[in-house]
Amino acid sequence: MVVYSQKEIDSIEFELRNDKAAIVSTDTVMGIISLDKKNIYKIKRRPHYKKLVKFIKNFEQLNIFTPKETEILNKYWPGKLTVVKDKIAYRVPNNKFLLNLLDRFDFLYSSSANISGKKPIIDLEEAHDVFRRWEGKLVLVDNKTKTSDNSIPSTIINLDTKKVLREGNLNGEKILKEIYNE
Repeated sequence: MVVYSQKEIDSIEFELRNDKAAIVSTDTVMGIISLDKKNIYKIKRRPHYKKLVKFIKNFEQLNIFTPKETEILNKYWPGKLTVVKDKIAYRVPNNKFLLNLLDRFDFLYSSSANISGKKPIIDLEEAHDVFRRWEGKLVLVDNKTKTSDNSIPSTIINLDTKKVLREGNLNGEKILKEIYNE
């Protein structure tokens, strides 16, 4: 399987624009990213009723968040928070490589790097073993310096329902109270 360093951002962009997915380090668990969500569903064997996250860089350009939501999200983004708004999940990752890559795209679909229902992979060696059969459809991005020793996924809050969907490192209830109860 092709392995790129994070410095080879032009090559990684080329691969993503040519219908491939990539396994990357994030600020939480290792992730899989692609421009085509079908790639992630196939590679992970993920049921289609489970939504993917859109990694974005500038959420204010979406013009979907209220002024109060924007104010609070600016405190947590980039970071370990995923927000559902209008039934779409968004996250601004706190990862320099991903943010630089997102300068080249409007968004990238993302999910944890694992076979659906299994634990997220922890390193590129495991990624190579788990996803070996996707050679030619998937590339690996090596991160020589760890961005996170974290095995905890992002906190997910749903602004449509005002509910916490998953607790991660951040307290979802606290964030919802900041948005709706101040």
